[in-house]
Amino acid sequence: MESNTKIKGEITKEVIDTLIGLMKDVIGEKAVNIVLSRIDVSEGAKGKNIVYAFAESTTNLLSKKASFAILRQVGRELALAIMKNNERHEYEEILEKTLNDLGFAQKILKEDNQAFICNCVFYSILQRNDLQPIEHAVCWTGWGFIEGFMRVLKDIRGIKWVRRDVENNRCQFDYIPRG
Repeated sequence: MESNTKIKGEITKEVIDTLIGLMKDVIGEKAVNIVLSRIDVSEGAKGKNIVYAFAESTTNLLSKKASFAILRQVGRELALAIMKNNERHEYEEILEKTLNDLGFAQKILKEDNQAFICNCVFYSILQRNDLQPIEHAVCWTGWGFIEGFMRVLKDIRGIKWVRRDVENNRCQFDYIPRG
């Protein structure tokens, strides 16, 4: 298990509003308003519970496959928005640290042909609901986020989820080369 598992950020209202704004760009304001109207969270719920409920509501409204595709695109759009506001030479460091800053995971670790989301805050919720990684739409947002960056950094076609490394508390994604 990795020794530094501290996540310094928190999923704040500002982060949630950003995701909602990106979702409106992907599926439209009316659809997002319907998704939002169907979210059921307790008062004072933590950001991770709200984001999870948002993904759950998207699935309930639009289907599992549609919600996976939509939230993956939201993740890509988030990556593109972040890259747009930064210099290319900063992308590697931003990719590694942003999920921590936003409160989603400890970090993204990159290797030659793969990337890992380490210590995701949603894993415990998935376990409580008897779900494995990528069996819930919330996971696909992280998938899209990595993919958005790596398409630029490595000039790849995309990434694919491979497995959950339980011992090291991380999900593995392999790069899909072009061609």
